[in-house]
Amino acid sequence: MTAHPSLKLSYFDVTARAEPIRLALTIGGIPFEDHCVARSDWPDLKKSMPFKQMPVLTVNGTTQVAQSNGLLRYAGTLAGLYPAADPLKAALVDQIVFHIEDMYNLDYATISEKNEERKKAARKVIAEERFPAMLASLDAVIAKHSGGMWCVGDSMTVADVNVYTFVSDLKSGFWRYISSTLANPLPNIMRVVDAVGAHPRVIGWQAARRK
Repeated sequence: MTAHPSLKLSYFDVTARAEPIRLALTIGGIPFEDHCVARSDWPDLKKSMPFKQMPVLTVNGTTQVAQSNGLLRYAGTLAGLYPAADPLKAALVDQIVFHIEDMYNLDYATISEKNEERKKAARKVIAEERFPAMLASLDAVIAKHSGGMWCVGDSMTVADVNVYTFVSDLKSGFWRYISSTLANPLPNIMRVVDAVGAHPRVIGWQAARRK
């Protein structure tokens, strides 16, 4: 049996930037500690983090690694979900991961807006212009490079996990003023979401979170 490193993933008890990492490790059967940080504990914990932000992965109790997309690539490599040996396929996976990051960042930019009318106006642009265009582009890219079910080629990668997490967050209705059904008409995206969601370990993970 392959010995896995000891892993502790620290983040708030929400999905967002940490969930693709959690899912990649879960799908790959890689044990890890899901360290959910209470908001009240964050000011003190923040001082010990490499860039004063999360998620952070602590490897073997000593090495801290930050930056969510780097952690996703690392987790995906451990789990067999990142094609590190194939540079072109890896680039095709990365372009989807970074495109999803761009979409998340559009919403994150509105979170600190205290004026509700300005927040509503900003998210109206996201909901009616930015997200529809970006989701349509994503759907087309998946169609171009998919082997039938997944985003890139004929096996699951962290690109699929990232698409699944983004659409799940969207469908949850968490982002006020942004429709939860924007991705529904896009067949390639929804095929990926359904395929990841049907994975037995993803089903188990979601059931555990609901409890």
